[in-house]
Amino acid sequence: MISLLKTEHKKTKKKYLLLTSLLITALDLAWIFYGNFSEDAILKGWMMFLYQLPLTNAIFLPFLMTVVASRLADIEHRGFMLKQLCTIVPRGKLFDAKLLYGFSIVLACMVIQFVSVFIFGCVKGFGGVYPFRLYSIYWLFTIAASLAIYIFQHTLSMLFQNQAVPFFAGVIGEFLGVFSMFLPQLPWLRKSLLWGYYGVLQFVGSDWNSQTRISTFYLYDFDWLSFVILLTVCLVLYGIGRSLFIKKEV
Repeated sequence: MISLLKTEHKKTKKKYLLLTSLLITALDLAWIFYGNFSEDAILKGWMMFLYQLPLTNAIFLPFLMTVVASRLADIEHRGFMLKQLCTIVPRGKLFDAKLLYGFSIVLACMVIQFVSVFIFGCVKGFGGVYPFRLYSIYWLFTIAASLAIYIFQHTLSMLFQNQAVPFFAGVIGEFLGVFSMFLPQLPWLRKSLLWGYYGVLQFVGSDWNSQTRISTFYLYDFDWLSFVILLTVCLVLYGIGRSLFIKKEV
């Protein structure tokens, strides 16, 4: 497996995959940090970010994962490369290697976001002690939601030679996921979409006073049941995707 991962890295060196991922991450961070922060926002900065980040993730992370999965699969779909490769490497191992390598890139970008938010908050002087436990749970939930989406995108990219299919599936899913976050009165909509789980697992709410223009942030109960369900969905998607790829004619 290690040799396959090294091979994936070598194949993507001149495809600018890592650079593209970093540029998307930079755009994500620019979106997060842009604007003037009021004294109240700085005072409540740690909680404010925990409230805002799920929506930002729902916009940028699915796009990042669609790009990564499609670029990795497109390398093999050109000409007869996939057919030749499958005569050397078992299809299941190839599916796993590309999945691990691709998600490791996504995970690295998430680490950059996590660390950047911490550094930004310290530099800005956010009030109170850094809530490490809350941010750890936020990161755990974000990883679970991203993993489910990435397995889905990876499977489509490996199954379809035309990468327009997984790309449009990702764009539509992302749009519906973001849309569902603006409809909290319809929790079933969020829970029926992989892309909606950034909102399902969100645990910080906000009340905004239009007169004082001050926001009050509060905690929801952690939705551990949805987290477990999402992990189960990851396993199911992985099993189905791997099985379909093994049976695929190339």
